[in-house]
Amino acid sequence: LKFEWPLMLPKDPDVERLSQMQNGDGGFAFWDRGYPSEPYLTVYVASALGHARQKGFAVPAGILDRAKGYLRDIESHYPSFYGKEVRWAISAYALYTRKQLGDLDIAKGKKLLAEAGGVEKLSMEANGWLLGTFAQDKGAADERRAIVRHVLNKVSETAGAASFTTGYGDGNYLLLASDRRVDAVMLESLIQEQQDLDLIPKVVTGLLGHRKAGRWLNTQENTFALLALDRYFQTYEKTTPDFVARVWLGNDYAGDH
Repeated sequence: LKFEWPLMLPKDPDVERLSQMQNGDGGFAFWDRGYPSEPYLTVYVASALGHARQKGFAVPAGILDRAKGYLRDIESHYPSFYGKEVRWAISAYALYTRKQLGDLDIAKGKKLLAEAGGVEKLSMEANGWLLGTFAQDKGAADERRAIVRHVLNKVSETAGAASFTTGYGDGNYLLLASDRRVDAVMLESLIQEQQDLDLIPKVVTGLLGHRKAGRWLNTQENTFALLALDRYFQTYEKTTPDFVARVWLGNDYAGDH
């Protein structure tokens, strides 16, 4: 009796529901299938499905292939009223998600950066997504250095924490923009690019410090923060600590574990 590996993966009702909501162009709309696909939402859903697959859930290959087709040509799906900052940010996120799905496109990332006129013209989130796309790629060494230098110049830093700011003006709603999301985006990319950077633990501290009642402001912040912190944990704390803890009560030894 032969079993194919995808059949042995755990199924998830949310993945199945999303597969039923995909439009013919490979994109996704809010709430239901059949409405015009939303560029940012499509990248977000494609990223979610990619993360689900990485965590061991069964994701039909067809849904990801159709989504990747949309992401490769995402610029053709922007409505005319999208501002250039919004377009650049979504395109950068699409490139980062394509890398996550095994479809790396360094050349297009370089073209985007050149079209924008340099890192200073991009939002901090767009820079974060591009840095994650370029991370450790020797062919993009100049671009990586420029983004990291820009990040270090623009970070808001205290003795124990660090954070960033970004904004898209009237276009904030088109990307579901949120203040702390940029910290998480940049954290995840910095870990991939330069994991020994002293700034990284401070961004983590700042991100955790913005929680209220154990969570961040909204779904966008929660999602990106948890993804970034998961990468942080997997990078720095994946090895189970090996040590002996000893306990004293005053001068009396109470035991160890």
